[in-house]
Amino acid sequence: MEVGFSVKIGLAIILLCLMKTTNPELLDNLLTPKAICPKQCAVCSSIEMLCSGANITDVLNYDMDPQIVNLDFSNMSLNFIPLEVSYMTKCIKLNLSMNNIQHIEKVALENLWNLEDLILSNNSIKDIADINPSELFTNNKNIKFLNLSNNPLFDLGRSNNTVLISESLEILDVSHCRIVTLIGPTVLSGLKKLKYLNLSNNPLKQLDGLWSDSITTLNIRGCILVNLSDDALSGFKNLELLDVSLNDQLFIDNTIQSTSLVTLDISQCSVRIPNLYGMLNLRTVFLNSNRIKRLTAYQFANSTKLINLDISENHVETVDPLAFYGMSSLMFLDLSINFIIEIAWESVMATLPSLESMNLSYNFVSQIGRLKSNSLRRLNLDHCWIHSIPNGAFVQLENFGELILSNNPLQMLLPGSFNSSHMWFLDLSYCRISHLISYEFVNSPNLTEIRLTGNRLVTLKNGTFNKCTKLKYVFLDDNPWTCDCYSADFAYMAVLANRTTKHSPIERAPSCLNPDNVTGMLWHVACVNSPAYARDNRKNFSMAIGVILILCVSGLMAIFVAVHENMKTRQMMRRRRQLDEYGNPDRSGGGAGTAGPDEYFDEYAAAAESARKMSQLPSYDEAVMLPKPPSEPRRSKRHSCTQTDEADVADVVAASAAASPAAGGVYSGVYWLLPPPPGLHVTEL
Repeated sequence: MEVGFSVKIGLAIILLCLMKTTNPELLDNLLTPKAICPKQCAVCSSIEMLCSGANITDVLNYDMDPQIVNLDFSNMSLNFIPLEVSYMTKCIKLNLSMNNIQHIEKVALENLWNLEDLILSNNSIKDIADINPSELFTNNKNIKFLNLSNNPLFDLGRSNNTVLISESLEILDVSHCRIVTLIGPTVLSGLKKLKYLNLSNNPLKQLDGLWSDSITTLNIRGCILVNLSDDALSGFKNLELLDVSLNDQLFIDNTIQSTSLVTLDISQCSVRIPNLYGMLNLRTVFLNSNRIKRLTAYQFANSTKLINLDISENHVETVDPLAFYGMSSLMFLDLSINFIIEIAWESVMATLPSLESMNLSYNFVSQIGRLKSNSLRRLNLDHCWIHSIPNGAFVQLENFGELILSNNPLQMLLPGSFNSSHMWFLDLSYCRISHLISYEFVNSPNLTEIRLTGNRLVTLKNGTFNKCTKLKYVFLDDNPWTCDCYSADFAYMAVLANRTTKHSPIERAPSCLNPDNVTGMLWHVACVNSPAYARDNRKNFSMAIGVILILCVSGLMAIFVAVHENMKTRQMMRRRRQLDEYGNPDRSGGGAGTAGPDEYFDEYAAAAESARKMSQLPSYDEAVMLPKPPSEPRRSKRHSCTQTDEADVADVVAASAAASPAAGGVYSGVYWLLPPPPGLHVTEL
């Protein structure tokens, strides 16, 4: 039965009405063609739309999903925020950077209730008041990050109507702007939860009187500050990190007060006298690349909680023995790249009871005292002027592990210089060392890595590192080695190099300087071409030939044994076959014999036993009962012991016949030796 066309049309209309009633969005998707994503957009999806550099007209013609979370409208030459943006109620991140925005209406973001990140960098905002800062985030209760960097801003507001107000903002970036001064408590009063304020790379000259209970990090790096007043930081009640580095003209000779500051970075400034008296809770201070010339007594007496102090790349010439007095918590001290000539080692170690690492590299220190410390683990004296090390210099360092003495004029080492039961790393590279004493490292059992690169070593004494059982890395490259392949010292060096340099990530094989015919060659190449190595090769070749001969002889013996066993097996099989033939003579002729091989063997054994008994000599009793010979025996000459007189044989036969049981006579004890049956050889019995 066929359904009419009008009926089909009616059913289709009914189905469409049902779909429209139940799921109108699905019907709209089916009936409305999907818009094409603009070609400049990297991503067009239901949750993000990334259209940096795209044509704004093409983007706005696209049917944007109001569920979008990440919206990127950067580099579009926008002069204002498009109205369509306000429909993105689910948007969390909005990027409007690299545009020409100068003004922002206060209602532009009022529907973006979930907005967390707003990026307005590289625009044309000159005055903070042009973006309605006090009302812009009235409805945005989740905003956390605002980026206004690289705008021509000259301040952050002067009154309550022109300052930013947000109950949730945590990070404010106004770096690379044109802010010159920040003065007064009103500037940050509207940002109750602000934690990080970035003012870096502004022409900032004055910072004073700011107030904030929430800021923990203040970045004023790369400005043109000249000084900071004593109360410049007193308004930051919870400030923990202050970065004022790269202020070329900044010098601090006054006492700056801060009870909360933990980390201070004043590197690359013009500080001449480090003054930390007003910062009692400091843990880390960076004073590197300044103009400090001397460290006077009690310079850091109030810094009892300081852990890390960096005074590298200054002009320090003298260090008072009590310069670090009171620094009971200091663990890391960096005095590298200075002009220090002398250190009062005993006083420095005594005033720093917690010191673990000390860096004095690139100084003019020429002597090392007998160090004593329970905490020192690492000492760096690279590129100094140390000529010698006294005996037992490191014996009293109970936790000492790393010693760096590279690039020092150490021409020789005194006995006991490196006695240390805890030291595991020693760098003596490029120190002009010409020889090592064989017992120099006897008292360094935990030594794991030693670097001797770039010295003047010609040979290495046999057993130099025998007591260093944990030795894993030994760098011997760039030395004028004498490659004497006959000597035990060179053999020791070669074995040591093979065992340790394989762990190195780069090639560190020693090369030869002498003799002349191997100059510049790696040690193993030089030895391969030398007569000594050739002799060793001949010895090894002879040993190899001997092993091959032994293997060949063993193989031949194995073959001989196998052949012998095979012959024995074949002989046994042949005997068994003969036994079978003896037991069943008609076997091949199809006779009636049906006895098995075991029966044939039993018959053969019985016959053999009978023959043995018959050939046995009679016993004494049997011999007595034998007939006596005649009184005058007939004598005849026999040609041999095997010949028998026919008459004697006849008499014996007659006597035996008379004594046989068949004749009724007595048993005579005579055994008859019968000839073997046909096919049986006597030798096989």
